Amino acid sequence: MFNLLFHTVFIFLLVVWKSDGQLLLIYPTEETCITTSRTQGSCIVLNECNALLNLLKGPRPLPPSILDTLKRSHCGFDGSTPKVCCPQVQQVPPTPPTQYTDDPTNVQPPPDVTNHPNLRLLDHDKCGPITESKIFGGNKTAVLEFPWMALVAYNIAGKRAPEFRCGGSLISKRYVLTAAHCVTGLASGLKLSGVRVGEHDLSTERDCDREKGVETNCAERYQDFLIERFHAHEGYRRDKLQNDIALIRLNGDADFRPPSVRPICLPIGSASTLHYKKVTVTGWGTTETGYRSNDLLKVKLPIVPNEQCAQIYKEQKVDIWYKQLCAGGSNRMDSCSGDSGGPLQAPAIYTNGQPKYIQYGVVSFGPRNCGIEGFPGVYSSVVYYMKWILDTMTV
Repeated sequence: MFNLLFHTVFIFLLVVWKSDGQLLLIYPTEETCITTSRTQGSCIVLNECNALLNLLKGPRPLPPSILDTLKRSHCGFDGSTPKVCCPQVQQVPPTPPTQYTDDPTNVQPPPDVTNHPNLRLLDHDKCGPITESKIFGGNKTAVLEFPWMALVAYNIAGKRAPEFRCGGSLISKRYVLTAAHCVTGLASGLKLSGVRVGEHDLSTERDCDREKGVETNCAERYQDFLIERFHAHEGYRRDKLQNDIALIRLNGDADFRPPSVRPICLPIGSASTLHYKKVTVTGWGTTETGYRSNDLLKVKLPIVPNEQCAQIYKEQKVDIWYKQLCAGGSNRMDSCSGDSGGPLQAPAIYTNGQPKYIQYGVVSFGPRNCGIEGFPGVYSSVVYYMKWILDTMTV
């Protein structure tokens, strides 16, 4: 079936002339190649490229964007079997871990990035729209309420289909912000596969709000991407649970034309300080262990002072420092209603003077049994990583 599809899709040949004028048809035979996202890949038979095979596992007919990616990935044939330029998931080589203090009282100011040249890579006009939700009470979200939400997919040994096991947030057309533990130090048999944005209900292909049984505010189809590369913070240590933040670079640009896909604003300038006593965490309830809700959920949590949070976790031999935020700790209300890697957000006045949603935290960890009274969840504080984020981003 795949061979038939690709013989239909791939119509391009490399044409060269011999010196005597005879026309030859030649397919590239190099082992290395350039992918559709202009990175180095491997020219291998289609059935060995899980990244592109996953694109064929969606509903039929395949959307034009996927057909175009497949067509442009063609790099030759092995006999009658089509070969494709298969992307390679790359991790930036880590630098030696920096020695950080874990004293929560030794508070340093966040970096000033107001003049950082890579601020131009953020969409300051479209980021963080605040939309009015007609869903009151409970923790269910409206379809277009949090359009920056992302799902991180993994290939799992012994399973044919990828699974979403972490969350994240779209911060630009090419980058998703997530937790370091979602991309590095993964369990055996777990491998990063891709990212989905523009999703709301995992059980349906068509996402719509409903009023008295009538569909309203329908979203366009979600957008799936492969992973070009990822960057885990060089100071991340799983044993200390600090610097738990990472960036994933998508293999193509997210389409911001549909209102179901937008980036979230980051804490810069006037929005760098969190003024609210309560924040909102969103996600599908997924962690790297694989449990999730089909619907995108939200939960509003109170901020817990770091000194208090540090004292709570001290008994668990976990150090809380100033580059972390703590929230929650109420019975049965915690970031289990969010995602590992997902955003902790609150509204604020952004640098352009408009009210926007700002991401202040990344879901990192909490007690093994979520929602325990007196045990808040812990989040990486985004404002302290803004220079790292902007330094890492590229065009």
